[in-house]
Amino acid sequence: MPAIKIDTQNLSISRDLSEKWQQVLDLLAKIVDIPAALIMQKQAPRIKVFLSSHSQGNPYEEDELADLDTGLYCETVMSSRKELLVPNALKDPDWDHNPDIKLGMISYLGMPLIWPNQDIFGTICVLDRAENPYSPTHKQLLSQFRSMVERDLHQVYHDMAREQEDAILRADEAERVRREFESLRAGERKALQALRESEERWHFALEGAGDGVWDWDIAGNAVFLSTRCRQLLGLNDPDTGAFKLWHTGIHPDDLPEVQAAIKRYQRQPEGPFTSEHRFRSQDGWIWLLSRGMVVGRDELGRPSRMIGTYSDISQRKQAESELQQLNSHLEDRVAKRTAELKQAMQQISIAEKQAALARMVAGMAHELNTPIGNILLSASVLHADLKSIIHVDEAKQLSRGNLQEFLRKAVETSELLQRNSELAGDLIGRFKLIASDQLKQPKRAFKPAQTLAQLTRSLLPPKHYPNVQLTLEAPHDLQIENYPGALEQLLSHLIANSLAHGFDGHNRGRIDIQLQAQQATLLLRYSDDGKGIAPELQHKVFDPFFTTQMGQSGVGLGLAMVHNIVHTILKGEIRLDSAPGQGASFTISFPPNQL
Repeated sequence: MPAIKIDTQNLSISRDLSEKWQQVLDLLAKIVDIPAALIMQKQAPRIKVFLSSHSQGNPYEEDELADLDTGLYCETVMSSRKELLVPNALKDPDWDHNPDIKLGMISYLGMPLIWPNQDIFGTICVLDRAENPYSPTHKQLLSQFRSMVERDLHQVYHDMAREQEDAILRADEAERVRREFESLRAGERKALQALRESEERWHFALEGAGDGVWDWDIAGNAVFLSTRCRQLLGLNDPDTGAFKLWHTGIHPDDLPEVQAAIKRYQRQPEGPFTSEHRFRSQDGWIWLLSRGMVVGRDELGRPSRMIGTYSDISQRKQAESELQQLNSHLEDRVAKRTAELKQAMQQISIAEKQAALARMVAGMAHELNTPIGNILLSASVLHADLKSIIHVDEAKQLSRGNLQEFLRKAVETSELLQRNSELAGDLIGRFKLIASDQLKQPKRAFKPAQTLAQLTRSLLPPKHYPNVQLTLEAPHDLQIENYPGALEQLLSHLIANSLAHGFDGHNRGRIDIQLQAQQATLLLRYSDDGKGIAPELQHKVFDPFFTTQMGQSGVGLGLAMVHNIVHTILKGEIRLDSAPGQGASFTISFPPNQL
């Protein structure tokens, strides 16, 4: 496989990552209490403001461009790949002429942002209008945020690398399959060419003097055979009345068909007459081709005379038999290559499943990154504030105002810690549900009609959902031995999906649930009359972390858990049928009794 080369200049940052960086950038500016916190991106020969904190007094606007080689703070950080601290540029002869002074920014703290392949992405920095040496805590905060951004850059880089690797593998496999089929087609063309050459040789022979001529007097029941014809038929008697000898020389198995063909032709003598049959010879049986046509009729218009030729086609028949055997071998080779292709496709399927698993893990890491990053950041801030208030107290300079301000910030930070901890816990719980298997589900005998009825009453009580019409049809006496908990989870996620996405959270619509027993299979149909799912999204709805309402409700795990329950626990299959404006229907088939 050729080496993967990633052009980091053309790698795009997703909107989700940008929004996450923006949130923490705003929080950083607020905590450090400075007017500007920036993420800069190198776009040689310029540098661009990729993100800018939404803080008061910030003169930098997103997507603003500046030329390099002009003495910018960030230019030095990118070239040296080291942290840069300028407490007061006005007092520093190395920086008292840099362009940011014109914007009033005289202090600067920045760090480089580097791709995994060591390309420079840009910088992350904070700037102030006043002299600011930036405390160790502030440097630590900036360093932690830089690490979080570089982790995200690492993920973006390696996602692209995996996509390129997958594309190369698919292209290599497609080329191998193409070569195999080209080889098969070449063999087929060679066999056809051999057949054409054989036919051309026999055509040339027929045009020569090697064919025997016969002349049949139908009315007199006599036949004339030329010398070559008698040689072909193995007849030594030159008597022209050798019709009986000619007739009795045809193979018994072929004689009825030859006689029937002659009678059909005599009734409707249109075009030439042809017949292929075996004829007795000194060495056994030979194949002959008889061709003729009517050349005389009686007063009633009935055929009275036919003239034709006899050709020995034994070699042609042998060639056809060999070709048939060749085709048989060719079919075996095609079947073998088809089996190899099927195995290759299975390997590709396994590789795609592994890639899907990697994307799922990457998605989980992406979702957990924000709450965990906020937890770390909040913990660091709380720790720094605690050390500061202890220091003030030890110096006996603690005032009531200092204590109240500390307590207010501590409450805000604690609330942030709690919210993000709960979010991380919820995400981990959902991830565990995706990875659940049937060993964690209690199996017992139960009546699914009762289970589904109890669940729908608890999930959709008429008091709380007066505008949701629900119909449930299931055999009341049907009893199965399966996993009722899995069935309840499955239906809960489908109902939640209808309420959140199908009905757009308006709690107004219709849901139909049908359970049918079909021989050794249970068929569960769940449908709603919501807004439906666009065709281009239908193949993605069962993917973990796919959602059309990012940041509004859920993280896109509901239908992924439904798919996992159906295949892993219930050992069944699920099919989606939907169209925009026509609702969504899920058809689930699974065995009623688990072994």
